Amino acid sequence: MIRPAVLVILILLVPALLAADTARVTFSDGRPSESVDVIERHGEYFISLADVARLLNLSKTVDAGEGKATLGSDAHELEVIIGGTVWMRDGEPVKAGRAAIWDGGTIYVSLESVQETLAPAMERRFRWSAGSKVISVGLPSPNIVDLDVDTRQGRVVATIRTTDVLKYDMIPLADGRIELLVRGGVYSRALSYDSKAGLIESIRARQASNGARFVITLSADGLSYRVFPRWDPDGIVISVWRRSADDLPRPELRPPRQLAWPERFAPGRSSIDVVVIDPGHGGDNLGSVGPSGYTEKQANLEISRRLKDRIEAAGMEVFLTRNEDVFLTLERRTEIANSVEADLFISIHANGYRGSEARGFEVYFLSPALSDEEKSVAAMENAGGDMSPYMAAGSGDEVAFILWDAAQNEFIVESSDLAQYVNEEMSLKLDIPNRGVKQADFVVLTGAYLPAILVESAFITNPTEEKLLGDEVFQQTVADAVAAGVIRFKEVYGR
Repeated sequence: MIRPAVLVILILLVPALLAADTARVTFSDGRPSESVDVIERHGEYFISLADVARLLNLSKTVDAGEGKATLGSDAHELEVIIGGTVWMRDGEPVKAGRAAIWDGGTIYVSLESVQETLAPAMERRFRWSAGSKVISVGLPSPNIVDLDVDTRQGRVVATIRTTDVLKYDMIPLADGRIELLVRGGVYSRALSYDSKAGLIESIRARQASNGARFVITLSADGLSYRVFPRWDPDGIVISVWRRSADDLPRPELRPPRQLAWPERFAPGRSSIDVVVIDPGHGGDNLGSVGPSGYTEKQANLEISRRLKDRIEAAGMEVFLTRNEDVFLTLERRTEIANSVEADLFISIHANGYRGSEARGFEVYFLSPALSDEEKSVAAMENAGGDMSPYMAAGSGDEVAFILWDAAQNEFIVESSDLAQYVNEEMSLKLDIPNRGVKQADFVVLTGAYLPAILVESAFITNPTEEKLLGDEVFQQTVADAVAAGVIRFKEVYGR
């Protein structure tokens, strides 16, 4: 708590800001452009919190005795702590990067902090260009054009129609709902659906700063569903049906071009006999390390060995890219999958985060194909070895490159199915949060021609989950869940 007397001292200690400059503000909601004062200090620009609140349509109150200001919207509340780099959003801490400061009785915040922390926390769009001194407020052009819902042969199929191929994260919620984040998605009108008799009870869309969030509420327990991308026309499909023992679902849509081998993965007509399991990291490459020193490379290998036994017991042949604590080049991992003519590739990892609070499991599948031009540009951009634009959150360079190198657009539907089956089985068997099925933002180049997923079994940087990862019972449970997902995939696609 900052008392008034202490606050006065802090104000006196703040170095004086330089003379005010101006920035042009443009709006995407039809408001006319305007100019606001910005202040430069040590090469960084600041804006008054009052102007931020006005531009973003937020309420603002100041508590000088507590040394904070509170911004509010219909959905969220953000406490901006004066002099602190950790603020509070709805009671939870968020890192601000730069501290808010006082000058002449006015609160100023860094424009970069507004862009990186404040605006996303309040679900607003705010972009700052220091070079041109332009602030952009609002959303880009809409790329979600419609929501279609169709009932066919005992199923309900909802299609989010888009202007481009958009990536998504799918998170099953505990109360019979599915949350779908369409990354970078912007809709031009309110999208919703209601039904009193259908398998999908309702669909609600909400615009967030990182995309469009759709919440799909199912009408009953025990329903099955699939979420997968669609091309030509572009979109994302949610298919819901009643589960029955003798009616395994069949994928409704196929990739836009012929597979590497004709009919290789047509449902029920393919041979799925060989699986490659890749225990991430190894040797000098420890991966993430837990608070007590347990390493990701150890956990990955233990789970992978158990997974190998479980899948072999189901009648499939299994190869491990490594069966001991050795270093393997990234190229060698996909070479192994190619050399044994594998049908599935599963990379096993444990997640890591710079803090200890993150928890849960998640399953990644591969990104949609890019155009040849985009591939060329991406290849040149990546020539220096900087894979950061294609990294899954919390994953290391090795994780990024494995998926990046193994990706083949021909198998994206199969990979998404495999990821969803594995995620569902892990949700049934593991007592840790389900972080969902996610598309990995990795560029497609060359590598193994087969469906591929990456499993993040738990957060080794969380003390509780680090202990779980070192526990044989938990390791076996993860292996059983992944194997069950593989078996379900084989039942659909195999003969």
